[in-house]
Amino acid sequence: MMRQARNRSSVSGSTAKHGAAMSQPAGVQQLETLGDRRIAVTWADGATSRYHFVWLRQQFFHPATGRGDQQPGDPLRLPDIPEDLVPGDCSVEDGSLVVRWANDDAVTRHELGWLRRNAYDRDQRLARKARQQSWAGEEVTESEWLDWEQVIRDEEALFGLFVTLRDRGIARLKGAPFAKDEVRRLADRFGALRNSDFGMIGEIVSKPPDKAGRYANIGAGSAVPLAAHTDEGWRYAPPGINFHLAIENTPTGGGDSMLFDGLLAAERLRENAPEAFAFLSCEPLRFAAERNPQERYYSHGRVIVTDQDGEIVGIRFSDRTLGVQDLDGDKIEPAYRALRAFAIEMYGGDLVYRHKLGPGECHVFDNHRVLHARSGFDPAAGPRRIQQCSVDREEFHNTYRQLAEKLGRMDDAAMILPN
Repeated sequence: MMRQARNRSSVSGSTAKHGAAMSQPAGVQQLETLGDRRIAVTWADGATSRYHFVWLRQQFFHPATGRGDQQPGDPLRLPDIPEDLVPGDCSVEDGSLVVRWANDDAVTRHELGWLRRNAYDRDQRLARKARQQSWAGEEVTESEWLDWEQVIRDEEALFGLFVTLRDRGIARLKGAPFAKDEVRRLADRFGALRNSDFGMIGEIVSKPPDKAGRYANIGAGSAVPLAAHTDEGWRYAPPGINFHLAIENTPTGGGDSMLFDGLLAAERLRENAPEAFAFLSCEPLRFAAERNPQERYYSHGRVIVTDQDGEIVGIRFSDRTLGVQDLDGDKIEPAYRALRAFAIEMYGGDLVYRHKLGPGECHVFDNHRVLHARSGFDPAAGPRRIQQCSVDREEFHNTYRQLAEKLGRMDDAAMILPN
């Protein structure tokens, strides 16, 4: 069984068609104006959502396009002053909440399904969060391999891959042709390709040190073991979804791929070393790429990123690109203690999923959550060619939402995704 992340509410998918009722009814039993400048909507299933006057009014104004009655030359419209808003009549008409505002005679309309999907009472907001499932290595080993061509050609199969990646941060595919830039066929289904450190499409090819160029004896272009890391943490915004497709991989001589669930490591750190967790989730550390005269990249980022509810939504970690730290002096030793504690959890033994990618096999994983590593290998033992590319996380999430709507899965489309 996949582990459920901390404090995660259960969310069930819906197969309702676009514009039809969701899995939770959108009918209304009662409307009530509250004394704290909110309108309470009691739904047909007995749940109640509360919407602030100013929140409802802001939907009347689209920041990008203005209002329907806005004319060229009109002054820019700022958000309303909450205390100035006075709702008059509130009613449900033709499937929408209609509010006629007494303070300026404006009328706002909010489609009930949309209103329910965007309710922000804490319990309802938490229920919309995607269910991140933490995993140990053996659980990935036991998971199914998806069919490459089926995923590319069939939207239902593609959405199944999206859901797996959404919840677990990792998916495995097999059956890809051994062709140049084949990995692009899959990545294009996720969104626009990211120009990463390896270009749009890169190949990790085993080379002798005297021909490995800038990667001689370091990084992916080397043959030495690579420790668990997320890619390009030295960028302000690291790459999102990574694709590693094997074209050639000699059966002997090492070169195994290893993947670790950073979410599970961080969950364990919060339990076992709360001070270390607090430090790494609050203090930005310096990451750097300065491997040659052409590289002077620096960024600051938290190793563990949490959202407004304290849930883990991102990991940034790499021993090779952890830069020279510029923290206040009293934070230097705590920083390295915390990093050591996190690494201990990472290498606890059961987290690692290890697999030597065979030709036509592909790992797809979330670089903001899953750390990857590689065992050392002998480049003289035979060729090792891995095609790789990346798609930004927000591009994938946008494609996921659009496909969910197209397939009528409106609950899935409305999920709050980790970012």
